[in-house]
Amino acid sequence: MHDAQPESPDRTASPAGGEGGPVRTGADSEGAGRTGADGAAAASAGSDGAGAGAVGTQAEVTGADELPVERPRSAYQLPTKQNTVLRNIVWAIVLTMLVVIVLAVGFFGVGSDLEREPLENSEVDVAATAERAQDVADFPVAVPATGEDWQVRSARFTDGQSPRWTVQYTAPGGDLVTLAEDAEVSASLLSAEMPGATVTEETSLRGAECQVLGGGDDAEQTGIACQGEGFGILVHGAADQAELEQLMDEALAAIG
Repeated sequence: MHDAQPESPDRTASPAGGEGGPVRTGADSEGAGRTGADGAAAASAGSDGAGAGAVGTQAEVTGADELPVERPRSAYQLPTKQNTVLRNIVWAIVLTMLVVIVLAVGFFGVGSDLEREPLENSEVDVAATAERAQDVADFPVAVPATGEDWQVRSARFTDGQSPRWTVQYTAPGGDLVTLAEDAEVSASLLSAEMPGATVTEETSLRGAECQVLGGGDDAEQTGIACQGEGFGILVHGAADQAELEQLMDEALAAIG
């Protein structure tokens, strides 16, 4: 005899109300609840992540727009009042220096005294200069009567405690020769015209006692110094001794 077994409730049985939907057990309801909660959390996280990504992208774009873009500088610079004035000042200085140099070259010439030739219309009037010097000099001013072979380069008279008459010539051989006259052939005259020179020979010209000088600071120069009554004359230069003696003889003849 079989005992009657109680029928197990059918999970698929319809509820008492006759509706045809499935009936969930407690375990199924709990799992469905967890699944729904997890999905909602995931959806919420996804939504938050998408929002954060959008905000980050917007921040990056906004930051990029705010940074200044450095443009390459051009080498060309527009003229301004400051640099224009400075440039004008520099040009004015340069032009002024050029004008001064041109005037100096035109006035003083280029090269040494030996290289320059006197101009035809610039002859020195030695006689007129000597006449003015004689008014203040206490010795007879010598004006040698040189020929055309001797060219006068300059003539001047220096007044003061030691008055001096000085004439420079270009000798026939092309050398510069200087005639310097004072009241006597003093040590100051010799040191100024031929520093360090010594007597190498004794001689006489037109009755005046003379000495031939040589050596000194300029070994190429030779001089002849003659002492007369109330005057002293020194002729010196790199010319031959014969030319120096010729000029000294004419100077002594002019004094008489």
